[in-house]
Amino acid sequence: MRISSGVDNLEAFALGQGSTFFKKIVPTLLHLMNRLNVTLLTALLLAPLATLHAVDDGVTWLTHYDGKSPPASPWALMGKTNATVEDGVLRLSDDSKDESGAFEAEWTGDLEGKEIIVEARVKLVGMIGHRDSPTATWPQRDGAPICIQISDGKHEEGILLTPAQDKHAEAAKGYVRTLTDRFAQANTSDDFHTYRLIIRGEDMAVEMDGKRIIEGRDAFWRPATSPRKFIRFGSTSKPFTGEAQWESVRLGLRSATTAAVAKSPLKITVSEPWPLNVETKNTESRPYLYDMGQGLLLTSNPQGSDALLEPYIVRRSTDAGKTWQAVAGTEQNSDSPQELVRLADGRILGPSRWTHLQPDGTLTGKTTILDARAETFAMHDSTITMPKEFMPAKAGEVLLFERHIWAENDGSITAVAWSRTNQRDAQKHFVVTRQTHLLRSTDLGKTWTHLAHIGLGGEPAVVRLSDSEWLAVTRPDAHMSNLLQHRSLDGGRTWAFERTLEEGSVMPDLVLMSHGVLACSYGRPVSNLMFSLDGGRTWRDHRVISDRANFNYTAIREISPGRLLYMHDGQIPGSLARINSLYIDVEKAKPANRPSPNK
Repeated sequence: MRISSGVDNLEAFALGQGSTFFKKIVPTLLHLMNRLNVTLLTALLLAPLATLHAVDDGVTWLTHYDGKSPPASPWALMGKTNATVEDGVLRLSDDSKDESGAFEAEWTGDLEGKEIIVEARVKLVGMIGHRDSPTATWPQRDGAPICIQISDGKHEEGILLTPAQDKHAEAAKGYVRTLTDRFAQANTSDDFHTYRLIIRGEDMAVEMDGKRIIEGRDAFWRPATSPRKFIRFGSTSKPFTGEAQWESVRLGLRSATTAAVAKSPLKITVSEPWPLNVETKNTESRPYLYDMGQGLLLTSNPQGSDALLEPYIVRRSTDAGKTWQAVAGTEQNSDSPQELVRLADGRILGPSRWTHLQPDGTLTGKTTILDARAETFAMHDSTITMPKEFMPAKAGEVLLFERHIWAENDGSITAVAWSRTNQRDAQKHFVVTRQTHLLRSTDLGKTWTHLAHIGLGGEPAVVRLSDSEWLAVTRPDAHMSNLLQHRSLDGGRTWAFERTLEEGSVMPDLVLMSHGVLACSYGRPVSNLMFSLDGGRTWRDHRVISDRANFNYTAIREISPGRLLYMHDGQIPGSLARINSLYIDVEKAKPANRPSPNK
């Protein structure tokens, strides 16, 4: 049986070249080939082309795009895009604010005992995102212009790339980010880089050029929209635009290289949400939550459009947060308190969020004293003293009281605040610096003095793990980026920066629950919650509480043993309210009974 005429053509071609070598070698090759079983020969001939199922590093690759030509079957275009190929690189440009522009391929495979490996080699060229910014995107809300998205039929997630922020030193690097809440600073546009996603169950680690940059515990979370398994790359966003160069994209499976994640010792139950009952339609958002004990909860939130000196309101609840009533006189009042704490005599004290720089350089604010039931109140003036480097000195600079406050045994009050000052760097770029502090008052808020500098970042959350050990989580800048963690081992007198968390981006809150579990809420682009069993040294059991979009500021308090009240802003369709609540019950598994050694 002879090989196909295609091989005969090869012989004719070789002989026609006048090469002595070809004249000698080709007949010999043909003789050997004619003696091979045709089925085996076919497999041998196709083997170099079977890149879709090649094995590499233990990975069986199931689908592959190599950048040498425009994506073709099994890849299909989603939306509209400009795609050109040059020198083995696909230049993929989404320049439409009305269309997405990505390529998708379906895949199949048994995931039992396996992990998904996704690998892409890509260079970011440029991007226009949220509010027409060249750097900002709110992924998941409207998609992402430069991203990789994967579905295993049960969950969907992925990563997106953002460019460097040239005019802001605090965001000088770009980011590699998951589509939800994990961040890694990285230069994504200086050259081609290889990004690898390692997905097992609900975990999704991310590597860049062989280095692990995101551990990604619980990061592969989002429920799939269909049972289809797929991979997408390019732009999944209609309003955002972007351009990138893609050398290759591939997806495969390999035997799991890591042990299956141990069953969590926490049982977490999330209730159905309910909206904050509002008196009139307004722009309510960004809730803060306080438990006064004695069955009284208070919440404070702005009623404006995210601006300096915007008005706040205080509400009270006596039914565990199901319904709320405004404290008369606090509505639409920029001096309404933001932090709230019960005093030893039963009254409630709260400094206003906003402070005011006076013409003579002094800094003033207001402090509110409410009665024990938070039904009536009186305000008095406050004066705040800060170290010069943190003191507001010009328009746009401000000191803000925020979130946590304690009544001490000696009658003093300790409050958390943060400063925002403006500077210009060596290149004359405008840089905003956020720093978090502790302030102390010994006269019911008439005067506040600086007690300690916690560290970089604003929007702080501070928790007392013990009399000596305190923990703080802050937001470093105005961008969507990693949260920062700080720790004190001497009762808040001195602080050290501990680490940059992979979780981000805005308004963390911290609660040490009665059974010793530390809870942390945080938001944007969704409303999140995570837990720690070791005082914040590691975080686990991440939950996406809601993906409804707004500011996605969050607040939590333990209102009964093991039960958190969780508030966040994300409008429920058909409701006037933009702030919603729900209960989260957190149980610790009981240790298994061990048999007696005598049995």
